[in-house]
Amino acid sequence: MLRHTSLIPLSRDHHEGLLLAVRLQQRKKALLRLWSHDPHWQAKYVVKFFTDHLAQHFEEEENILFPNILPFLKKKSEIIDRLIKEHTEMRSSIEFFRQPIESELEEHLTQFGKLLEEHIRTEERELFPLCEEILPANIMNEIGKQISMHRS
Repeated sequence: MLRHTSLIPLSRDHHEGLLLAVRLQQRKKALLRLWSHDPHWQAKYVVKFFTDHLAQHFEEEENILFPNILPFLKKKSEIIDRLIKEHTEMRSSIEFFRQPIESELEEHLTQFGKLLEEHIRTEERELFPLCEEILPANIMNEIGKQISMHRS
């Protein structure tokens, strides 16, 4: 199924996020091209990826997408609540990765990978189709404009 053009930038971000999530979960089985099995290297990479990509992505969802869909959800806002909670959990993990505890690092990396993958899959399989189904065209177009402005 093709995404509405307004959601394509977020879906592209999700693709990159899934690549990271899978590598973190694969641990020592992850292919080494542009990757290292060293958990400290991975933690630094996750922090950089968050800073360069996920922080902006989360802002766009929290400040543009979620507020635009909430008025149309009626009693189904628990999906937004859950996604915001997951953003908070991932931000907390980033703080851990900045000064990791050696004995907990590998487990935190794997858990972050699982959470990131589940989060992305929820957005792609549940939230985005819901947006495309219930949001009027003018709202979807406005979301696209706002995301585009935020990225420029």
